[in-house]
Amino acid sequence: MVLIFLILAPANALTAHHQKTIDSFVRPQFGQDWKLFAPNPKQRNDSVGVRLRTIDAGGTGRVSGWINLTAQDVAAIKGDPAPSHVRQNMLRTAWDGAESWHDRDNRPKGARGVLADEYLKRIALQRLGRRWQGERITGVQLAGRYMMVPPPSWSSEKTSDTTAYRVFPWWPVTDQDYRGL
Repeated sequence: MVLIFLILAPANALTAHHQKTIDSFVRPQFGQDWKLFAPNPKQRNDSVGVRLRTIDAGGTGRVSGWINLTAQDVAAIKGDPAPSHVRQNMLRTAWDGAESWHDRDNRPKGARGVLADEYLKRIALQRLGRRWQGERITGVQLAGRYMMVPPPSWSSEKTSDTTAYRVFPWWPVTDQDYRGL
């Protein structure tokens, strides 16, 4: 309690002399910043899409066009006075995790990368089901699209106006992928 008091108290000789000790005890547990009250807004628009490999009853395979999963999430929460945090963040969090656990050639970095692949694939399959337009889904490919949010008119900040993409490889879909969905 004394250390909490000292960290919150106005600057004084005691806190100035023992600042490192006070910080070492207090900051890891009770770190303070303004992000809770004034978070730094996202400065780019991210969109995650999926396309599918399917096979019909006659054995003919097809590849679908891109399906914008992020747009589905936005549509599901738009106008909802109390949108689900899970609905808002699951796909984005899974995509961020998959990106961070893959190298530049989209190869998974160890077991966490493989797990990130599986999680992202299962989120897509949970939303799409086992069939797409009457055909069985046999593979999925996910991709991200990134566009910088333009700065406000009063800002001197400059941002790129190009769109960047990241496309993961095709992942096969088996019955095992639907377990528990």
